[in-house]
Amino acid sequence: MEFYQKLNLSIFIGSLLFLVGCETRREALGSDNEIRVICSELDKKDIRKFLTAIFTDTIYTPEPEPLYYLKFSDPETYNNLKTQAQVVVAAVARDPGNSGYQLVKRLLPPDQFADTESADPVILSKDVNALKQLFMVINAGSEEQLMETVKSKKNFIRKQFFDQFVDRQSRYIFGDDRNKKLEDSLETEFGWSLKIPWGWEIIRASKDSKFVWIGKEMPFQWIGIGWEEGNLVDDELKAGDYIWSWPSSHYGNIQFNDYKFEMKKSSYKDHQAWRAQGIWETIDTKESKGGPFRSYVFYNENNNRTYHLNYLIHRPGRDKSIFMRQLDLIIKTFSISQS
Repeated sequence: MEFYQKLNLSIFIGSLLFLVGCETRREALGSDNEIRVICSELDKKDIRKFLTAIFTDTIYTPEPEPLYYLKFSDPETYNNLKTQAQVVVAAVARDPGNSGYQLVKRLLPPDQFADTESADPVILSKDVNALKQLFMVINAGSEEQLMETVKSKKNFIRKQFFDQFVDRQSRYIFGDDRNKKLEDSLETEFGWSLKIPWGWEIIRASKDSKFVWIGKEMPFQWIGIGWEEGNLVDDELKAGDYIWSWPSSHYGNIQFNDYKFEMKKSSYKDHQAWRAQGIWETIDTKESKGGPFRSYVFYNENNNRTYHLNYLIHRPGRDKSIFMRQLDLIIKTFSISQS
C-alpha cells in the first residue's frame, strides 16, 4: 500500500490517495466526535500536544468537554481502525524500533516520507480507506518541527473536521425519517420553517405568546423559538436583558446561571446577531436539573421582528458535546418564509 500527493501544498496541507484498485469502499465507521490516533507510546506525548493545540474548543456542560476526544491506539491496531471516520497515523521519534515510525514508513512512498520528515510533516486527505473519512499522517523529524506548524495549519485542519462533522451528522439527523408533518404545521401557522428530526414533538406553541417549544427525550433536549416586534439587537444592554430574562418568562421553571455565561456579537446567516451560551438550571423544584444552553438572537428587517433561537440539554454525568453540536445544526436550519 502507498499514498501519493496529488494537490498543491500551497492550497492544501496535503492529500493522500490510497490505491485500492476496483475495491468498493464502504462509509467510514465510528463516532464523529472521536479521533482515532495511531502511534507508539514513544510519540504519544508529542502527538497529544500537537492535536490539543489544534483542537482547542471546549464546551462547558457545566464540566468542560472537548469537541473531539483523542483515542490513542498502538500501531498494531492499524488494520482494525483504518476505516474509522477520523484517523491520525503519527510518528516523531526516529527510532527503528518505533512501531509507529515503521508504520508511517510503510504507508508513505520514499520521496513523500523524506519530504514530510524534513519539511512539511502533516498530510491530510479524505476517503483514503473509507468514504466520508478524514485521514491524517504525521511524520515529523522532531517535536519542534511539528509544533512549528500549528499556527499555519490550525484553521485549515479545524475547518476540514468541522465540515466533515456537519456533512456526516446532517445526513444522520436530517434523513428521510424527518418529522415533516410537524415541520409543515409550524410553517403554516407561524411563517417560519425548521428541519425537525424524528422523535421531536410539540410541548407548547402559541401565536399569542410568540413562542414555540419542542422537545425530545433520551437525552432530554429542548428547542425554544420566540419572536418580538421591533429591533432588540442594536442595543447590547437591551439584547442582554432580553436573553437573560427569556427562559423564566417562556419555559417558566428555568433560568440561566452566571457560571461561564458568555454573550458576544455574532451572525446568523445574513443577519447581525448575538450569541449567548452557558449553563441553565431549574428554579425552585424538588428535582434539580441543568446543563448547557446556547441562544442566537437576530433581527429580520423584512418583517421587523427579533427572533430568539434557544436550545438546551440535560444529560447528567454523560457526554453532551455531540448533542449540543447536533442541536446547533438543527437550529441553523431555521428559515423565515417569504410572505
